[in-house]
Amino acid sequence: MSESSVKLQNGEFVLNGEEVTILSGSMHYFRVMPQYWEDRLRKMKSGGLNTVTTYVPWNLHEQVRGDFDFTGILNVVEFLKVAQKVGLYVIFRPGPYICAEWEMGGLPSWLLSDDEMKVRSTYPLFTEAVTKFFEQLIPKVVPLQYNRGGPIISFQVENEYGSFGDSTAYMEFVKEAMVARGVTELLVTSDNSKKSMERGRLPGVLMTANFQDHAARHFKDLKDLQGDNLPLMSMEFWSGWFDHWGENHHIYKADGIAELTKAILVSGGSVNFYMYHGGTNFGFMNGGNVDKGIYKPTITSYDYDAPLSESGEPTEKFFQIKEMIQKHAPKGRVPSSLPELPVAIGKVAYTEVKVHETMSLAALLEISGKPIYNDDILPMEKLPINNGGGQGYGFLLYRTRVNTKPTKLALSRSPRDRAQVLLNGDEVGVLMRKTEEEDWGLKITTGKDTDNVLDILVENLGRVNYDKHLQHEKKGILGDVKINDKKQEKWEMYPLEFKTHFMEAVSSSKKWTAFDGHEKQPALYRATLDIQDSQPKDTFVVMKGWEKGVIFINGFNLGRYWNVGPQQNYYLPGPLLKQGKNEIAVFELHKAEGTIRFDDKADLGEVQQINNDDDIEPML
Repeated sequence: MSESSVKLQNGEFVLNGEEVTILSGSMHYFRVMPQYWEDRLRKMKSGGLNTVTTYVPWNLHEQVRGDFDFTGILNVVEFLKVAQKVGLYVIFRPGPYICAEWEMGGLPSWLLSDDEMKVRSTYPLFTEAVTKFFEQLIPKVVPLQYNRGGPIISFQVENEYGSFGDSTAYMEFVKEAMVARGVTELLVTSDNSKKSMERGRLPGVLMTANFQDHAARHFKDLKDLQGDNLPLMSMEFWSGWFDHWGENHHIYKADGIAELTKAILVSGGSVNFYMYHGGTNFGFMNGGNVDKGIYKPTITSYDYDAPLSESGEPTEKFFQIKEMIQKHAPKGRVPSSLPELPVAIGKVAYTEVKVHETMSLAALLEISGKPIYNDDILPMEKLPINNGGGQGYGFLLYRTRVNTKPTKLALSRSPRDRAQVLLNGDEVGVLMRKTEEEDWGLKITTGKDTDNVLDILVENLGRVNYDKHLQHEKKGILGDVKINDKKQEKWEMYPLEFKTHFMEAVSSSKKWTAFDGHEKQPALYRATLDIQDSQPKDTFVVMKGWEKGVIFINGFNLGRYWNVGPQQNYYLPGPLLKQGKNEIAVFELHKAEGTIRFDDKADLGEVQQINNDDDIEPML
């Protein structure tokens, strides 16, 4: 067996016989277009970094149980090769849990189809699923370890496990799942507090700390736990923060982060900036949090107020951090001359386009295929689809017939997460998950004496990605639906996952009709963006006048929009566009506008300064 390339000697990382300071930045390949990987990595190198750190999203690589995907934006091997080409080391964080403000912390939703599932534990069906995933993933990256000529210098065992549990047996399982498949480079753990470090530690595995402020205190905790002779590292030095829908855009001022960077470096520590380049929560893959009992889903942008913006632009924070690295990293560990920044990628505000076609909800349901029939209502994860793993993401329409005049609708449990109620095609209200204690009822005044069609369109707004709530994130309607205090039975269920094959069928369908103002219920709208340039530029989609829904560009799910903010426009990378006609499809739940506009700069909303000074990852 090969030895780890990185040695731990006298409180230093040693590589090739030389002491090194790891100067790393987090960038997630699955949040950035592959065509831009090299651009972003070269900018990292120009900023003084020598390492890139990435997570691995199990729930994208195995979105359906047993079906693995390592192509396109998920081609992790290619990403690692690009990092090596640029001249960066890699810290590889394969999970299986990653947090990352990512849907269910990267765990696949199909795990929850097992009612007894215990995630992040030695529960046999969980470890079996992890083993099958690692059997696919780890052999792909083992040849790219540094001691075999690749860029990977370290692997992380699990992620922030001490904030979740204290099972040494589980942590040993994850470690062995990597080592048995050929991982030989340095192993580390990553936790948010001294207590969490103690709970998540493993013998012979280097502990690292996650924090934003008070480096000296966190590094002292590391020394207290593992001695003075091991190197100090912040595996997550939070360069900014993430945003929830309905809040402000959170920032941490550039000069503040620069001073905190200095504090890490002068104390002799290594650092990974989380994030250095955040990217985008494409599709339905944003996560969420429960803060003081209140559910808060994360927005589409993962800008994070990072040194490189969501669209890859160097910010003031980038330049200030670079200066601190050049001034305060130990002598000889940063090149005296750093590479120039790559040529900027252009942004353009394309001319607004007019919506010219619409497709009704009824037509969408027809394309989706036959519904699932059941006497009792089922959550997404219990639907008999996707190799028995249920529905993962998107929307689920529940339909039933009510043969009395309905005056009151009540759910026995909170919807998961947003339930739009329609009676005979007309919206009668929206029930939104916040806490579990609220009254989940609606008064109905528009019902007929008999033969009513009740639709409840439920949107999964993003599974919680942190804390014990991971265990309880089934989506859809989890309890009973009562009409006039009587349990309603006999349901038809239409999963709307908006996968590629479905969007292809929608695009080629003959069911489109001319746009004549917005529909009174959820519907799909289509516009065409005609581009003359052979290399389309990045842009930002402005959804002013629209209310809530999802944007698709040439069939690609760009992500959610919502007029509650803070995000005001939505990053559209140039590689998703093409010369000629581009199809823009919008699934709008409420109010459609007749036009779609574009801008050449981001607008993430009103800002709010934050400072995360808690030991445990805080909720804003």
